[in-house]
Amino acid sequence: MSRPSKVVLEYLLEESNLNCKASFVERIGEITESYETVPEEVADAYEQLTVNEFWEIIRKIAVEGKRRTNHNLTL
Repeated sequence: MSRPSKVVLEYLLEESNLNCKASFVERIGEITESYETVPEEVADAYEQLTVNEFWEIIRKIAVEGKRRTNHNLTL
């Protein structure tokens, strides 16, 4: 994974509550709208992503969200 992808992926994993559907969608919106709450490094990295790289990030977050949700159900 390239550096911009890693920056965006790590930000979304850290800042999103993957047990809440709206949280992830809100973080994506904040990045695309360049909110002041989004670190400049993340906004710049997002601008460098290709569409395919962005979809790969979404796939990785979906897998991680499913893993975390299943883990919480078994506790």
